[in-house]
Amino acid sequence: MQTFCADRSPPLSTQADTKVTPRTSLAFVVLAAAFVSAAVAQDQWPEHRGPNQNYHLTSDDPYPKSWSVANDDNIRWRMPLPETGHSGIAIAGDKLFLTCFRTLTDGDQGPDGTSVSETRGYCLSADSGAILWSCDLPGRRPNQVNGTFTDSTTPTPVTDGKHVWFVNAGGFMACHTFDGQRVWGKEFEVRTKHSAKQFQPLLHGGNLYYAMMRDASDPMRRPQTATDYDKNSKTGWPWMHVRCFDAFTGQPTAVLPEGISVHSKGALGTLNGEPVLLHAKGGGHSPPEKPYGIGLTRLNPTHDLIWERPGLYFEGTHFIDEKHAYCFDKKDFFVLDLATGATIKQIRIRDVGNVSMFDEASGRYQQRPAASILKSQHLLTHRTNIGVGKYHFFMGGQPGILGRIDIETDEVSYLQVPVQIVIEDGKRKPSWREFRSGDDTGSGFSVKGDQRRLGHGFGHISAATPIVVNNHIYFSTVLGTVYVVDATTERFDERSLVAVNDLGEAGKTWTLSPFAAANGRLYQRTSREIICIADQD
Repeated sequence: MQTFCADRSPPLSTQADTKVTPRTSLAFVVLAAAFVSAAVAQDQWPEHRGPNQNYHLTSDDPYPKSWSVANDDNIRWRMPLPETGHSGIAIAGDKLFLTCFRTLTDGDQGPDGTSVSETRGYCLSADSGAILWSCDLPGRRPNQVNGTFTDSTTPTPVTDGKHVWFVNAGGFMACHTFDGQRVWGKEFEVRTKHSAKQFQPLLHGGNLYYAMMRDASDPMRRPQTATDYDKNSKTGWPWMHVRCFDAFTGQPTAVLPEGISVHSKGALGTLNGEPVLLHAKGGGHSPPEKPYGIGLTRLNPTHDLIWERPGLYFEGTHFIDEKHAYCFDKKDFFVLDLATGATIKQIRIRDVGNVSMFDEASGRYQQRPAASILKSQHLLTHRTNIGVGKYHFFMGGQPGILGRIDIETDEVSYLQVPVQIVIEDGKRKPSWREFRSGDDTGSGFSVKGDQRRLGHGFGHISAATPIVVNNHIYFSTVLGTVYVVDATTERFDERSLVAVNDLGEAGKTWTLSPFAAANGRLYQRTSREIICIADQD
């Protein structure tokens, strides 16, 4: 296996020399409370944000850091999916839940590409990937399939261990029992292609939360004057709001009146022991919700607004820890006091810091000023920031660049990583600039549409929100390249890079889905299959 070095050269990936469990030959073989105990956290990944609502998992179980789907290294099983989609995977006990599109046909092709509203929810065996049951999730508004940022399958299911809630971003939500019986289903109206782009459903206090418009009959709903699908109208659309519904009846229970941008994924945390939601307004395409800025709301029965900071261009890439809220502006990174919203720190990240660049001629890393290398207008790739201790990490706006901010010292560091891993004659070869792209589907259907989805996965595109397992970050790109980073190293350089892994063959692998982790296994899905990753000891 090829390696590269600076002062000390760690391998791109240390593949275990052990026998891999053969893949099965079968064709197709949501959160109970806002915060759960550590014991339960080791067995569950109940929704998009994980067991602790912050994408973090600390476990006594060891989790795999190195693998190759293309080479069947450390792959417990992989199973074809009936169709494409990119929801995350919810895990409860021995069951997995995810969402795919219904079977795509040539009739779904339009002038702007493949657009579909209808999806299907699936329950799978965590031990084999076998499909246990599925359900129809009809939609009202077609969205572009394998969209650059989202599509109708984007929302991750939510489970409380006895029920599962599915949301179709095309306009439908439903509750099912663990054996597949529908408890209730509910249509909702979708504003335009820029609907719930980032926000993921969550369960709290017996309510299911999601971002959508007020109902048409609601007198508080702002009138629509924009032309349908006019995503650039500054004032002509009804606002989006975080709304909640009784989880067991589907009846609406509350609306957070401040509004939320389609760009805001929201971040959950606790303030004085009480659950809170960080939410933003603003971003590209002139969203109508005003004033632009960021705010914090209690997830109590009255959903009290604690504070709001207007005037900042926070597009929706947020994070919360015990004391602070973190968010990016056009040039800077802000650390806010969680209790008041006051600025604790404003750290410049554009045109500052150093980058560890890999020199292919010498096979070694070299330190260079970031300003001389990083020229992208985009500071970071959407949805990719994550906090670990005193550090904040993100995928940069240029291909193959990861970033880290030291919140204590204000130091900004960047690390170049391979854009893709190519398998040639069974050997893994890092590719630093060139890449092969393709979003093959489970059914073999050829999706058409926005060509940006077939890029390298950095910059003005979304990527899966990274997860942190035992202080190791798992970054995943649309190409199926996965970077495993040690979040505790003193310096952020090549020694922080534990492994670069693949989720399948180069040119035939595509995903916008986040990882899920439970019981020592990692679960991930691409546009054509679901994968269980586990060390083969």
